[in-house]
Amino acid sequence: MATFNGEKYLPEQVDSLLAQNYSNLEFIFVDDASTDRTWELLSSYAATDKRILLIQNKLNQGYRKTFETGILKAQGEFIALSDQDDYWLPSKITELVAVIGDHSLVYSDSELVDSSGNLMGKKMSDLKRQIAYSSPLMYTLGAWAPGHSMLFRKDLLPFALPAVDFVTHDYLIGFAATCASGITYLPTPLVHYRQHATNTIGANLNKTSKKSISKKERKALILARLNLIYERCPVGQNKEVLKKFASACAGSSISKRIQRFSILFTNRQTMLAYKGKSDLGNILYCFKLLISIF
Repeated sequence: MATFNGEKYLPEQVDSLLAQNYSNLEFIFVDDASTDRTWELLSSYAATDKRILLIQNKLNQGYRKTFETGILKAQGEFIALSDQDDYWLPSKITELVAVIGDHSLVYSDSELVDSSGNLMGKKMSDLKRQIAYSSPLMYTLGAWAPGHSMLFRKDLLPFALPAVDFVTHDYLIGFAATCASGITYLPTPLVHYRQHATNTIGANLNKTSKKSISKKERKALILARLNLIYERCPVGQNKEVLKKFASACAGSSISKRIQRFSILFTNRQTMLAYKGKSDLGNILYCFKLLISIF
């Protein structure tokens, strides 16, 4: 768990972690230089439970690097990530371990709750397309395997890290999993995913609240992400597809537009899997790239 000024919801979440019915667990809490009572609360838990390891950042590093610090300290074969403001069902780890099988990563559905912990009558699967991922090409134009509900194998770390500042840590972990033995999905809600005004990353219930960026900035972020997944993809056919697609998206000439259309059209079932479009919708989306990559 990465924490930062989380005293309001922290005790409920930590209690739910310590109450997990899986028998062999370690708990790593990395505090990102909180200025409230977060460190005091964590210290009180550590004083009574020997399974807890505490780490404190002297300077604020942001949630990506803070999660990375904790992940690198993990000793177990499997690693799960925790937000500081949710609530886990007692069987979460047990159920995820039971279904991961030969996959590199598994994630579950989540129940959305409000700031007071009341169920909102929505699951994450009502808002996001939650699917299994079997190819790194499925991460090209969007993916969703959220950190708060995932369990992954430690052997992914050399491919998932280091963290970068323009995509989330869980996106990189998920992409690494698609380059290994893939991602499976458990359609059972195992987390109460709290929505409140200070979420670092929430369910985006109010899409108008997203940070506004210019088209130029958005294009730069898209191209940086495409180049990153190309660079981290293992050598092979998928890497070549990602390399050519990133290059084609970087240009605006007629030849570049035709190239990215052709690549996407050829691989449309895989590259557009997350979007969940019809066959016609996939084809029309390919034509969209003749005009813009947005």
